[in-house]
Amino acid sequence: MKNRMCQELSETEIDDENILGHFQEVIQRVESSEELKSVIGVEYTCLRSMMLEPRNTTMWNALALVYMMSNRVQDAEEAIERSLDIDTSNAWTWTIWGDLLRQDGRLVDAERAYRMATELDPNYIHALRHLALLCSVRGAHQEAVDLLEMLISVTPNDQELWDVYSARLRRLRD
Repeated sequence: MKNRMCQELSETEIDDENILGHFQEVIQRVESSEELKSVIGVEYTCLRSMMLEPRNTTMWNALALVYMMSNRVQDAEEAIERSLDIDTSNAWTWTIWGDLLRQDGRLVDAERAYRMATELDPNYIHALRHLALLCSVRGAHQEAVDLLEMLISVTPNDQELWDVYSARLRRLRD
């Protein structure tokens, strides 16, 4: 067992070294090209920061968001998966994963990710909001109403929540 743990540790260290090598190569290429600097911008900044802390989930999450904004779904998935490899107890990571899956149309998986986020942080408004909306889409109206009531108590001035809430209440009555 100890040998297996050492082997797994060394594989993780090798992965980190490989990733660091890739980051160094990207940074060298970008630094030598003004055109690439202007095109890559935020991604470059994330990669540069990750050189300092390759096992920091915040950096991987930030990179995933950059990729999501530039519609690079596969790259975003890889970044979020790397973040989850490092730490599965971060509600923000699970919420980003849910957002990515939702944008890609994988609603069942997105709902699971949001559930995990809310288990880790029951007051995470973003995850609760999207979980409630996905429950509505799935037809789980009572669960959606319960989640919406919790959200409305925290953000009572959110008109969209009230609209969805009243629509779900009507569905329950019908």
